[in-house]
Parts: sequence; structure tokens; C-alpha cells
Amino acid sequence: MEITKDDFLDYEEVRQSGVTNMWNVNLVCELSGLEDKQVMFIMKNYSKLKNQFVKEESSEGDKNK
Repeated sequence: MEITKDDFLDYEEVRQSGVTNMWNVNLVCELSGLEDKQVMFIMKNYSKLKNQFVKEESSEGDKNK
């Protein structure tokens, strides 16, 4: 499944808000605008995706110097 940086950031915004238990997938979907399959994929692959998008962010920052 393809998860974009924007998808991950939408999920991360909900997670960091503390508004809901992240296992409440229906509410996470409602708050993030993601589909249930996307939320479950992000949950299962969270560390890998976080490393991927943090690394991208770091390299983008280097380009702007």
C-alpha cells in the first residue's frame, strides 16, 4: 500500500493530539480523513514510515540551505 507523507502527517496529527485511542480506527479515520486500511497499515508500519518521512524531511532541509 502506498502511504504518502501527507497521509502519515494526517495520522500523526491525530496521534499527537491525544484526542482518541488510536485503536479506535473509525474515529481516527473520521479525524484524519484516511481510510481504515490506510490507518491499519500506518499502525503496523509506523516505525518504518516515521523513519522514511523524517529522513525525507532532513534531506529536504539540507537542500534548502
